[in-house]
Parts: sequence; C-alpha cells; structure tokens
Amino acid sequence: MELSRFSNPLLHEPQPSFDHSHCAALLGETLPLLELVPLEPSPSWWFSGANLPIGGLLATALIARPMRLRFSKRRVHLMVFGYGGEQRLRQGSFTWHCAPGHCLLMADAPCTMETSLSSWVAFGLSRDRLLQAALSMGGYLEEPSGWRERLSASRSWNLLDGSPDHSLHAALRQTIATAGQLSTYGQALVDALQLDDHVYRLMAVMLLPDLLEPKALDRLLLRQRQGRDSFDELIDYIKSNLDKPLTLTELESRSHYSRRALQYAFAERLGCTATQWIKSQRLDLARSRLENPKVGDTVGRIATECGYRSLGLFSVDFQQRFHVKPSVLLRESRQR
Repeated sequence: MELSRFSNPLLHEPQPSFDHSHCAALLGETLPLLELVPLEPSPSWWFSGANLPIGGLLATALIARPMRLRFSKRRVHLMVFGYGGEQRLRQGSFTWHCAPGHCLLMADAPCTMETSLSSWVAFGLSRDRLLQAALSMGGYLEEPSGWRERLSASRSWNLLDGSPDHSLHAALRQTIATAGQLSTYGQALVDALQLDDHVYRLMAVMLLPDLLEPKALDRLLLRQRQGRDSFDELIDYIKSNLDKPLTLTELESRSHYSRRALQYAFAERLGCTATQWIKSQRLDLARSRLENPKVGDTVGRIATECGYRSLGLFSVDFQQRFHVKPSVLLRESRQR
C-alpha cells in the first residue's frame, strides 16, 4: 500500500483508516478546522494519523491521500512540517509550499490547505508563550519594539536551501522526532523533559535571530553564571506581586513553562505545588507585616495587600499556619 512510501516521526505503526470524518475529528483536536474534503472518491481515500502531546503542545501526525482543508482565524500560529509529498497553504493572496524538509509558520488569519499524498506534522503555537520565550532568552524585562509584529508574520524555512537557520530548523525537527521516540516509554517522560520549551525557544530564535547577538547573549550568559534561570525569574515575579491574583494561567503566560511543566518545576525544586508555595509566601509576608505594623494597618488591610480577597479565609489560613489569630498578633505587636 502507498502508506509504506512515507515515514512520519510521530507515527510508529501507521494503520490506514478510510473515514474522513475521523481524520477531521483528529485535526479538530489540535487546530480550528472548519472543513475537510477528500480529493478522491471515498473507496480509495485513506489516512493514518495520531495526536501526541508534547508538554503543552498537541501535535497531529498524518499520512493521507490528497485532501483540502479550511481553517478559521485562530488564537495560535499554525506550524506545519513536511515529511513527504506536498502541502500548499493559501493565506490571503499568497500561497506557501511545504515539501519534504520544509517548515511553515502561518499567522493566525484564516487559511486553506491542499495536499497531495503526503506525510506531515502540525500543531498550534501560542503567540504569548512564544513572546515570553523570546523575552526570557534575551534577558529582556520589557518587550522590544517590533517584536510582536515579527513573531506574528507567516514564515517558511527549508532544510535544503543552506540558510543560516538550517541548524535551528534541523534541531527543531530533531526535538519533534525525540518526542516521538520517547513517547514509547510513556507520556510522563516527554512531559518531564519539557520538550515543548525547546520547541518554543528554537522557534523564537528562528523568528528573532537578533536573540543571538552578543548583547542579548551576554545577558543570558551572565544569568547562567549567576545560577539563575527562567524559574528564578518567575519566583521573583511572584514575590513582587503577592498582592495580585496569581493563577496558574497568569504564571503560565509570565513564563516559558506549560501548566504541567510549571507544576512539575515547583514539585521538583520547592517540594510543593505552585498554589501551596504562593499561599506560604503570602502568609509569611502577612506575619512580617503584622509583627511590624505601620500606622493605620488593620488585619483586613494587611490581608488584602498580601493577596487575600476574603478576611475570613485569611484568618483561617493564618491560624492553621502559625496557631495564633492575626488580630491577636497585631495587637501584641502594637503594644510592644
């Protein structure tokens, strides 16, 4: 069968299916698919595919007979890697070609895709997480002018054109292949290695090559010599913003970590969940404030400035941690 003509790094034992609705459902889990139309009669049309989580990414691997796909505007970039045959993606008035060795990043506008008998991998990249990865790598505290536009434009890379991005593109493909190889050992291993972080960082450099300029690289090397990384920066951010709501969604957007990787990092480095650690920091800050009150401080004011929206919940948490009521500690501190 023609299935044997192509390989795919995420399909270990491809098996054909002849129902295009199953293919549409598979793609729909990953991308905003509006329509899938086989370009051959139903009896002869087939596909083989699977979805593989790569940390916070969900990649779709397909080997399929010719088809036409239509995608809606989306909140993520569409990444397509060609491994066999050809995919043609049309966005606005421009048509992008993706053959073996090609990689496409499509902006979040609507687009159509038409394929030959082909093998490819596709997934969506979060724009915000891509930007955070770039900021973290470059050591920037604020977003440089023009970055968002450069990260939002459609781009194409080719392993065979000898461009300066060749090694980065090859490394990106190797990361995808590594995820496929390690998935045979279980999903936990893929998640623990945070391969999705590698994908975002490599893509950030491919889109913003100035991240490799000496000034940005010097900042990164300095942080590494000081033993600091993006997790340390996230911890600093939390400590400086304990008065604000700090949800996992907020922390995920402030770091290059996926939610699952974030929880793993807290458990591995601090021995607790992110929520538990934030709660502990808020209570430690509250204790310090109650022991050293300012003029006009009240328990309610201190609780609010330590991130609590409920005075009752604050009192319960404080007593469970320190075995004394916050009002009693504040009164004792004032008398002293």
